[in-house]
Amino acid sequence: MATELPTSTPGRVRPVRLLAALVLSLAVITASNAGLSVIGIAVFSAPDDFCAFLPRNSVPMTLEWVALATVGWGLLSHYTARAKWWFYQGTRVFVVVSWVAGLFALATWRSVLGVVTLDLMVLIGATVTYLALTKIAPIDRVTA
Repeated sequence: MATELPTSTPGRVRPVRLLAALVLSLAVITASNAGLSVIGIAVFSAPDDFCAFLPRNSVPMTLEWVALATVGWGLLSHYTARAKWWFYQGTRVFVVVSWVAGLFALATWRSVLGVVTLDLMVLIGATVTYLALTKIAPIDRVTA
């Protein structure tokens, strides 16, 4: 699956677009996490001490990971011609590692559906971040 332009020249991402993608990602992910938190606590009867559902924990963590992804997208676009492919692979690894951590959480927590809710939060967050960065802040190819 070719996701890059047929060129070997790295590009750049416009900083304003990068910032817009960051802000939009944070807004959408925070809203979806808030909705999933309500579902996770009320509908799935997740334990009240399920700390990942609390906004005071999920919002800063979301900010950290989306900011890291944004910096990564900017660096990849600058240093490699296949930035979108590498970013996609990194997003896949992040989701898989998060799901493995969720499997370990199942060994200590009673709520399977609570862990599933966390996995949905991760999947939605990764998808929104990937799409926002690659669509709102696309790579501009540098031509000589």
